[in-house]
Amino acid sequence: MKSLGISILFFLLTASLWAQENDTSSYKAENSPILGIGVNTIGFFGDLNDRDYNTPFGGNIGYDFYVIQPINDFLSLNFHLMTGKIQESERSLQRNINYSTKVFSGGLQLEYNFEHIMPEYRRVTPFITAGAEFIQFNPKTDLKGFNGATYNYWTDGTIRDVPENSPEAENSNIIQRDYVYETDIRDEGLNGSTTYSERALSVPLGLGFDMHLTDQINFRFYSTVHLTFTDDMEGVSRKSDTAWIGSKPANGRNDIFLTTGIALSYNFQKVPSQREEFERRKKNEYIDYAALGYSEDQDGDGVIDLIDQCPQTPREAEVDSLGCAIDSDGDGIPDYMDEEVNSEFPEFANEKGVEMTDQMIYESYLRYIDSTMELTEVVERQFSGSSLKKRPFKYRVQVGEHQVGETPEDMSNLLSLPDLGKLDQDGKTLYTAGKFNSIASANKRKNELEAAGYANPIILERNSRGKYVPLASGGISIPEGTEESSAPSVDPNEVVFRVQLGAFKTRPTASKYNEIPNLFVEEAGGYFRYMSGSFKTFEEAASHKVKMSVEGYKGAFVVAYKGGKKVTLKSVGVESISSDPIIGQ
Repeated sequence: MKSLGISILFFLLTASLWAQENDTSSYKAENSPILGIGVNTIGFFGDLNDRDYNTPFGGNIGYDFYVIQPINDFLSLNFHLMTGKIQESERSLQRNINYSTKVFSGGLQLEYNFEHIMPEYRRVTPFITAGAEFIQFNPKTDLKGFNGATYNYWTDGTIRDVPENSPEAENSNIIQRDYVYETDIRDEGLNGSTTYSERALSVPLGLGFDMHLTDQINFRFYSTVHLTFTDDMEGVSRKSDTAWIGSKPANGRNDIFLTTGIALSYNFQKVPSQREEFERRKKNEYIDYAALGYSEDQDGDGVIDLIDQCPQTPREAEVDSLGCAIDSDGDGIPDYMDEEVNSEFPEFANEKGVEMTDQMIYESYLRYIDSTMELTEVVERQFSGSSLKKRPFKYRVQVGEHQVGETPEDMSNLLSLPDLGKLDQDGKTLYTAGKFNSIASANKRKNELEAAGYANPIILERNSRGKYVPLASGGISIPEGTEESSAPSVDPNEVVFRVQLGAFKTRPTASKYNEIPNLFVEEAGGYFRYMSGSFKTFEEAASHKVKMSVEGYKGAFVVAYKGGKKVTLKSVGVESISSDPIIGQ
């Protein structure tokens, strides 16, 4: 077994040297040390009870301390220390022996963790270890009781103060062991010598696995067999005095002990941020998006729309790998808009990226506390696509009905309607076109929708309870109204601009989206796209996008619909340069 351990150690050392010479590309930049502490149980296999190996998980407790230094992805050096106590006793007709020894071991092991054949993202990592160590021990035995009387083991199983064959045996008293190991086995010469070494070499062979609780904290389960080069750890060997070991000879094998335990470790490596991890993946994992059919780059920044997190940056803006404009000084203003690119104190920069002087801060404070409004600037902006009216409209024209939360299959066609709205009532979502106070205007809009191909539009009337229900005409003809409808006619060439707030693989549950009136959800290409607003011009939509960005929707951008489908801004006459800085990030 020792030769097997030496062979495994030689193999791991060879593999380590080969990896250093031939696989330096697999080294991790963050090869930081790992510190661990643990507790274990010690099972001992020696001359005592050598025919009664009930379990390797004995009642002997030990403690471990180790430092692991990675060499490369799959090999590490493990410096470990272990301390504990081993106690054993044998009670039989042949002999009655007990001993206790403190054990200390320390050494170096090579640890192999199967990294190059395991999945990159996993919760458990197995490992095996092999190495060399030294051990130190000092076995003592309990030969005398509380009052100094020597133990005499009788064949009836009792311990008495006189030998069983003594003339005074009739007057003997039963005594109990005090479990004080007062006699040093080596000093008393019980093991055939008073000068043999109580230190030895050992080959530890181990296996186990790490459970990754976090990026830096691991929970380790391990078991290590220690193949020693001594037979004296328990003070019993073939050299022992027969008066000490009785009529049963020692087995002549070197001692072995097994440690099995758990440990908690901490990795001192620097944990990369999400941006750093993305950059690493992009560098190491090349994906040919063009071959997959994803090549559109609407803003021309070199990052395709599929992975572009800021899809409307102007062409002159320098962007990062995510397609977002670079902000060198971190003041929140991208470099192409920043009038002071490298502010010394960016946290004090104004909306133009210029570091504010004391005078500027003072003037800003005066405007803030001004109650006369002499200094205050008042800016009024209209963010909605149509003016708000306090009095609710009486009529609407329904163009679709779905369950609440259900996305219509023809959502792109509906989003092409500039006056699209929706109502949630009685577990249904009603998609409508226009709002009218005149039944004639509503009827005109209904006829326009039918002519444009929208199937079965229905005029809805607001009842006394505030709900919109289908109009019951009762056979009364509806005249063509003299007033003009406030809604535009259905023109297949008309362009409708909307603001996309986000695109998600799964429908988000964030409450902030529920606060947006007339929010439309379009499902296409495996994504849920959240749309807000309806505008005739790009400038109106861009203004609404600014409002949405201020309110926290940082990824918002303008999209266009024409003829029942989504089209690019460029195809409807909007150049990327004209979107700067209104809708750029």
